[in-house]
Amino acid sequence: MINGIILIRKEKGFTSHDVVKRVKTILGVKKAGHFGTLDPLAEGLLLVGVGNVTKFFDFFVGRNKTYSGIIKFGYSTTTYDGEGEQVGEKKDIDLNKIDLGELLSGFRGRFLQYPPKYSAKKYKGIPLYKYARKNLEVKIEPVEVEIFSLETKILANDMLRFRTVTSSGTYLRSLAHDIGAKAGTGAFLQELIRETVGEFDLKDAITLQELELQSGKENDLQKGVIPIEMLLEEFPRIIVSQNGSEMVKNGAMLSLKDIIEVSSGEDSENYRIFDYDGNLLAFARKDSVLHKFKPFLVFNNK
Repeated sequence: MINGIILIRKEKGFTSHDVVKRVKTILGVKKAGHFGTLDPLAEGLLLVGVGNVTKFFDFFVGRNKTYSGIIKFGYSTTTYDGEGEQVGEKKDIDLNKIDLGELLSGFRGRFLQYPPKYSAKKYKGIPLYKYARKNLEVKIEPVEVEIFSLETKILANDMLRFRTVTSSGTYLRSLAHDIGAKAGTGAFLQELIRETVGEFDLKDAITLQELELQSGKENDLQKGVIPIEMLLEEFPRIIVSQNGSEMVKNGAMLSLKDIIEVSSGEDSENYRIFDYDGNLLAFARKDSVLHKFKPFLVFNNK
């Protein structure tokens, strides 16, 4: 059974769902899911959890991300990217003659951002793009996002390359659109590459074609595949006895007498529970009153 995260280098034109579906087919698995949507226009790093790791969504979805891309000025589009229809007349701009510092002020740090109308963001359980395709207006609420850094370089009079580190949930299409609105010319996202998600880097990712080539045998899955035992190493590791293993598998409280070893480090909210053979059994939280550990996420390793 395959349990791990696969670092996929997504190509343009594929939806995140397309990638997950292809991973399932290549590996012959039933359980797989991505940790953070990447638009079809975008390319770059997509985390795909396989097997028990599909339960890790909440641990990874909120991690900061690094992107690079190109903003095209002159007009905006319906989708805020190059695939949408042009909105309004094209306007000339020379980025070399404007104050970029002033233009980009307000787009660093924390601020409120409206998601694109054509996005997977849901309103009453339905993705916004479904309303937009039917020309139905809905009240979209802004969400607080954070841009930790934003570096830019002028490529042409109307093209700006950028690199940014953002909080989870930040829409780069909205960023491009809003910068264009402030410039008075409109703008859209022409190119986008996701370089990092938390500690994971695009340079370590593989394409779907590479995954297929190395998937002949489970033991051949090496590059781009991170096994479940190596994930979330910031949580202390607890090794338990045979009796402790049985307790944990049944979701029972783990007593100190059944613990063989605890990795050094400060107290943590979450702990990883392993059996003596190195198999990850569960995540648990410490009950400081009872001096026991209560599993809250138990894995079936069969």
